[in-house]
Amino acid sequence: MRVNIYAEEMPDEPRIEIITKEIEGHAFTGLRIYLELPATVDGQQYQGPFIHRPGDDDSAAITFWGKRDLRVTLRRALELLDAHYTPRHPSYLTRPTAEAQAGTTEPRG
Repeated sequence: MRVNIYAEEMPDEPRIEIITKEIEGHAFTGLRIYLELPATVDGQQYQGPFIHRPGDDDSAAITFWGKRDLRVTLRRALELLDAHYTPRHPSYLTRPTAEAQAGTTEPRG
């Protein structure tokens, strides 16, 4: 399964929590990242949790579960992002091409 989380659903300062669960003697750790509902009201953009009423938060979230140390996977993801954002050539500092803005270029290395 593939899950797409779009930029407008990712808050600048996300709510993140650690969840633990034990099933049949095995401990599982989850990292939950809450998403925020984008909405336009009277032409104004808003983003925030999906609250039905006080105490009833129905916000979407994505949870990454790990059988082992979840940090290993998350560190690998950060290493890949660091490599992606590291300047490789002076052209990195120039304005992106139309293809890059449209996301039609090949991924880096």
